[in-house]
Amino acid sequence: MNDFKDLPVDKDTRIIKQSEIQIKNIDALDQKWSWDGIIGNSIIFKSPDVSNFTDTKLLEFIKENSEIKINGSVTFSDKNGYRFLNYNFEAT
Repeated sequence: MNDFKDLPVDKDTRIIKQSEIQIKNIDALDQKWSWDGIIGNSIIFKSPDVSNFTDTKLLEFIKENSEIKINGSVTFSDKNGYRFLNYNFEAT
């Protein structure tokens, strides 16, 4: 895959682990990170691959088509051609 080699990373964010995955033939990056005393996870897509999904539909799509466990609140963001769904936040 290697579709995520140009993914921007905030300088204050430490990537704990990440792996490239596919959800129903859509490439994604499953990432665990640490930032400012918070550990969280992100599922990251190339924006054009999920442009037809609302935030709610994207969350449903992930839950229905993967084994990813999403608990608690989620946030969505778009940055540099990528769409982020952030979840499973915990304070360290």
